[in-house]
Amino acid sequence: MKATMNRIEHALELFTQRFNCSQAIFVAFRQKDRLDEEAALKLATVFGAGVACTGGTCGAVSGGLLAISMKHGRGDLGSVDAKNKTYQLGRQLMDEFAQRNGSCVCAELLGMNIGIPENMAKAQAAKLFETKCYQLVKSAAEILNRVL
Repeated sequence: MKATMNRIEHALELFTQRFNCSQAIFVAFRQKDRLDEEAALKLATVFGAGVACTGGTCGAVSGGLLAISMKHGRGDLGSVDAKNKTYQLGRQLMDEFAQRNGSCVCAELLGMNIGIPENMAKAQAAKLFETKCYQLVKSAAEILNRVL
C-alpha cells in the first residue's frame, strides 16, 4: 500500500485487484499492528458474495463488521461494555449501509444470488463487480472511515 493511500482508497484498490468485497474492506480497516495482511485476507475470504456465495449479508458489510469487532470487540468475560459498543457500531454500519443502498443483503443489492453459477456469469457479463459492487465497497468504506 502506498504511504499516502487512505483506507477508503486501499479498500477500493484491493477490490480492483480482484480480492472479494469482504477482503477489501477488512484488510483496509483491520488493526495492522495486530493482524498481518495475508491472515486478514484469509479470514475475510468466506464472507464474500453474500457469505460463502449464499447471497446473504453483503461481503462489504461483513468485512466492516469484522473490522469493528477487531477494534472494539469483547476479548474477555469482563468486557461487557466492549461487546455493547461493538454491537452498537455494527448496527450503525448496517443501518447506514442499508439506508444508502437499500439493503445489506447481497442478492437484493445485485438483484440475483451470484452463488448460482448462471447468475455469476450474468453478473460478470453485466460488469456488476466493476460497477455496483465497487460502489458498495466504497459506501461501506466511507461509513467505516467515520465509525472507526
